[in-house]
This record gives sequence, C-alpha cells and structure tokens, in this order.
Amino acid sequence: MKIALDWDDEQVRMVAADRSARGIRIRAAAVAPIGEDGLQATLTELTRQYSLEKSDALVAVGRDRAELRQMRFPPVPTDELPDMVRFQAIRQFASAGDSATIDFITTHTDDEGIDAIVAATGPAHLTPIRQAIEGAGWTLERVGLRPIAAAALYRLQVPEATSRASQTNGGDEPIVALIDLVANEAEIVLLNQGEIKFVRSVRLPDGDAATSTSRSASLAGEIRRSLIACGAAGSNCDVVMWGREARHGEELKLLAERLSGQQDVPCQTRLLDPLELVGADAKIRQGTGEMVGRLAPLVGMLVADAGHEQELVDFLHPRKAVEAKTDTAKIAMMVGIPAVLVLTIGWLLWSNLARLDAQIAQQTAANNDLRKKTEVSDTMIERTEQIDQFLDSDVNWLDELEHLADAMPPSDELIVKDIVAAANPRGGGGKIVVTGLVTSPDVIKEFETTMRDKWHQVTGDKVTQLASDDAYRWQMSQTIELAPEAVREKRYARMLALNEPAATPETDVAPRADEDPATGGEPAPESGSAPEAESPAPMEPAALSESAPTPPSTPNPPSTPTTESTPTTDSSDATEPPPASDPPVDPTSSDGTPSDSETTSDSQFVSEATQ
Repeated sequence: MKIALDWDDEQVRMVAADRSARGIRIRAAAVAPIGEDGLQATLTELTRQYSLEKSDALVAVGRDRAELRQMRFPPVPTDELPDMVRFQAIRQFASAGDSATIDFITTHTDDEGIDAIVAATGPAHLTPIRQAIEGAGWTLERVGLRPIAAAALYRLQVPEATSRASQTNGGDEPIVALIDLVANEAEIVLLNQGEIKFVRSVRLPDGDAATSTSRSASLAGEIRRSLIACGAAGSNCDVVMWGREARHGEELKLLAERLSGQQDVPCQTRLLDPLELVGADAKIRQGTGEMVGRLAPLVGMLVADAGHEQELVDFLHPRKAVEAKTDTAKIAMMVGIPAVLVLTIGWLLWSNLARLDAQIAQQTAANNDLRKKTEVSDTMIERTEQIDQFLDSDVNWLDELEHLADAMPPSDELIVKDIVAAANPRGGGGKIVVTGLVTSPDVIKEFETTMRDKWHQVTGDKVTQLASDDAYRWQMSQTIELAPEAVREKRYARMLALNEPAATPETDVAPRADEDPATGGEPAPESGSAPEAESPAPMEPAALSESAPTPPSTPNPPSTPTTESTPTTDSSDATEPPPASDPPVDPTSSDGTPSDSETTSDSQFVSEATQ
C-alpha cells in the first residue's frame, strides 16, 4: 500500500491506495485537522485509524516550499539535459546553491530548443518532511510538487478535455486553466494542447468562497496575468476546477462570467472530483466531505507513480545524467585473465591466515589463563581495599599529639585547656578539638598556619574575648580534621620500614675451601659419615614484623599501666606456646575486664596482622 499526503498549518490531507496492473485502487482518504499535539501526533493517529503501518509515502509540497521557473534550453541530447538544467538553475535561482535539490519536467521539444519547468528546494524543507514521515513509521519514497501532480492527474485521466474544447470553439484551441483552491491560495496551471505552459500560486482575499465576488474577480485577474506571462495574451481560456458543485459551483460560475466578458467566446467551465476520476467508492468520497478538491495532487501522485514518473517533479530522486553503459563482456574478459593469479594469491593468503588463526587460538588460551589470574587478583585487591578502609580509622594518636605539640605556640602565648580526639569509623581519619586561651588573635592565626598541611585541615570554631585583665584574654576552639589518606600513608610507611631489612640483598661472599657450593655454603660432609639432620630455620624477626608491625615506642602515661603487647616474637615464641597465665588486669578495674589501652592495642594488633 502507498499513501500520498500533504499538509499545511491547519490540515493533513491523505489518500491511500493499492497499486495493480490496471491502475490504482483507493483504500482510504481523509482530511484531518492538526490538533494541539502537533503534526506528528496527527500522522500517528492516521496510521492507527487506517492501519497504514510500514507504508510507502509520497509527499506533495506547495510552491511556498520550492522555487519554480519556466526555462528554455538549446536542443541537446536527453542524457546531457540534467547537467545543463542544474548549471542554469544555480545561476538563475535565488535559493539554488550547491546543496539544493533541482528537478524538472520537459513540456515541449522542437528543433529550436527544449521547454522545461524547473523546480528547486533546499535541505531546510526536505529534512522536516523526512523526519515527520520516519516518525510515523513510513518510508519516504517521493517528494513531488503539488500543482505538477494535479496537472498529471488531469493529463492522464482526462485526455479528451482539450479535444472537446477545440470542437466547441470551432477549431480555435483555448488555454485550459487548471485551478486547485487550497484555503486562501489558488494554484493555477495553464495547459495548451495538453502541455503545461505556466505554473503559478497566488493569494486570494479572505471571504466565503461561495458568495465572495472579490475572490472571483481577483482569481480572474490572476489568470489573465498568467496568460500574459506565458505569452498567450488575448487567448481564450477555459477553466477546470477541482472540487464539487456544493462547494465551488457558485464561485466557478462567477469566475466564468468574469473571464467571458474579456474574451471572444464564453468561458467553458468544469468541476472535477479527483476521487471519481479513479473510480473510488462512494463511501470513500463521502468521507472527505467538501474538501475533496484538495486531494487532486495526492491522487495525481498515486496515478503518476504507477508507471508515469516522468509526469512528476521528484525532489527525492531528481533526474540525473544517464550514465554511459559499460561493455560487460570486455570487463569480464579483463577480469578473467588474472583470475588464476587471484586464486593463487588467495590460496597463499588462506594458508597464511590459517597459520595466524592457530596463533590466535594459542594466544586466546593464554589470555584466558591470565584473565582467571586477573580475576583472583582483583578479588584480593578488593579485599585489601576493604581492610584498608577499616584500618583508616585506626589513628596513631600519639603521633598526632606529637605533631600537635610541635605546632603549638609557646606557653606564654597559649594555654591548652582541653583536647578531645575522636576517630571516624565510617570514613576513616579523625579529628582533634583543641580548646585553650591565647594572648592575641595573631597567636591563633600562627597556630592554624603551622598546623595546616595536606593531611590536616584546621577550622576555627569560635574565638571569644574574655572580660579579664589576665594576659590570656582570648578563648579559642580549633578543630583539626585528619584525612584518612594520612592514616593509610603512615601505615604503609611503617610497613615499608619494617620490610626493608628483609628486602636487602645478601652480600656475595666467596665460599670457603671447606664449603660445598651445591649445599648452599654448608661444609661438605666427610666421607663415610651420615649427614646430620637439618634443624628448622629460625623465624626471621622481619617476617613477623611484616604481619604485625610494632607500634611506636612512646612512654605510657603514668596513671595507666603499660598493657600494650608487642606482636614481634622470636623463633621460640613461634614454635612453643607461652605458659598459661592469668590475663593482666587493669588496676583501676575492679571486675577484671581489660583496660581501654589493652583493648585498643589488641584491635590494632589484629587489624595490622590481617593487613
């Protein structure tokens, strides 16, 4: 099924038909107003209502979207005419550039030259049409010019019209004015002996088409001006209008009276129903109402598309120069001569590719093995990152207090009243809140500047001036944020320092005369003596330190007993379990529970051993 349609700002007009060997058969016709949802929604609704999914679309555009001119060319071969038309159109058309689409139809050919109607349009008009059609789920097959399509319907379906007019006027062939009324516009096509002589679109005054004499007078004047423009001034003119008697009968009568008063013989008129010309069912004709005349260009496109494409201007497939036919037999001989060489080269390439395929398969297997190892490594890295995130909140507060003490101004400028330190178990790091008294605000600024670095962010909570004669008249509160990256970097630095002795390469020493190089430097056993049993190698302190780093040695506060255990042990601790003994009890705890310092030390030991 194929559909032909056009639209303006108010309406969408559509005709759907099936194509057969005997012509076309109209399946549906509609004139639908464009609602508030826009053109795309209207097209989608037409698709759903008439089951037009996946159809081929023919779109007719008016003169407002294309530039149109009658041009004459010298007699040239048909295959050279498209290039000549394009070259001449680019020079004469205002909007015809390199990106313009130019098509034409020839109207008359004689020994003196070729008459043609040339039309041009640009991507600015074609792109929205293509987007609208594709949005509706259709395939855009042709973009034609509306007045040329209406003239094609008249020329193909009413062949006896001009001959009847000639007999009526005594052999003097009149000009036929084919009129298509669209809203307040009229598309006029002048035909002489069935050939298109002139195409024009004009604006008409507003008013009731059935009773307005001003519209008829204006239309008659435009027809006369069109006759003068095409060189047929003073010729008799008959009028053919698309539509029905109920809508255009009175207007056509007034137009004939205007034209008859300005020519020698009365103006002959005729109303044509485009759907009736192609034998559409009465039900389909009634469904279009009084707007059936506006469907003439659409019916004309469907009729011309069924074998008379030369009657249409097609911007989607413009006429091009006929390409020279190539000698296929000669080409076949030229290709057949090196065929053996090509086959030989192909076999060599195939064998080479087979060898490369085998290499690819081998590399693929190796890559698969590496991918498995990579997945295991990724899992280990992910677990390590989780452990690192957990340990990022294990702040070494002794180091931080040491750093804080180094950054403190002297005691004659600052007195610390309170220090509160807390770790951040979720995001890592921690913060220290320092409260104290200072002699001036400059001391606070100096403290902040000294304390602030890439790992410490210092924020002043508040500064209050006290009503006192004491030298420390300013009270401050500073919050020092410790970044989790600092905790992780210091932890890695300690681990690296502990691993340095184990990673130091051994110094090469020349073997002694009694040492056997094959036994790793041990003295060679005497002949006849049994080798002594090897004793287990003692565990290196560095290896134990790698799994559980020793916390920095700082003096414990005098009020709290030292309960922090050192994870570093010797080989005897690794091989023999320590004797059972009662767990140490904090002197300040009466129930025998471990003190806070022991709990902190144990958790640090466990976390670093896990690391």
